[in-house]
Amino acid sequence: DEIDGRRDTLVVVPGQMLGEASTLRADVGTYVWGHRIYASLAGLCAIDDSQQPPRVSVRIAQRGAPHGLPVVDDMVTCRVTRLNPRMAHVDIICVDGAVLREPCQGILHREDVRDFDVDQVEMYHSFRPGDVIQARVTSLGDSRSYYITTAASELGVVFALSAEGATMQPVSYEEMFCPVTKARERRKVAKPEFA
Repeated sequence: DEIDGRRDTLVVVPGQMLGEASTLRADVGTYVWGHRIYASLAGLCAIDDSQQPPRVSVRIAQRGAPHGLPVVDDMVTCRVTRLNPRMAHVDIICVDGAVLREPCQGILHREDVRDFDVDQVEMYHSFRPGDVIQARVTSLGDSRSYYITTAASELGVVFALSAEGATMQPVSYEEMFCPVTKARERRKVAKPEFA
């Protein structure tokens, strides 16, 4: 989308690397750490090419769910906050691509991670704290948390950082690797949808 000379490119989360400080200039919603620019907000990343060097910014999307809350069957983007052997606790940060003003709490039970070999799922081999996942809301849950699932091929981890701070690359539906150390880590990886 071209909006006032700006290209809205993708939804980003805090801490996600946006580019090199040598080729871009940090603007609103970003910060520089070392020689790289990172998002400081969850929102839409935009690059303004009308200036040199181009400016990269992150802004909170104004569109979204009518009441700012997810409903059953909504696709949600979440950040994993805690794990235990039975479940993952997440912050829901986007609903159907629209960034929420404040995150909602969600729970992903072990039985809802995948739709096969459910009794063999190990949460720590599927997710790690800090991972960004794509999921679907299954129920409104209890008074504090929505219940979500990743039991579909297009659902699972979409963004993860290695111990070195590098963006992990998917290898298969259950493995990612660090491009710096070449170490492999198990994850429930989301299969990307191609247009």
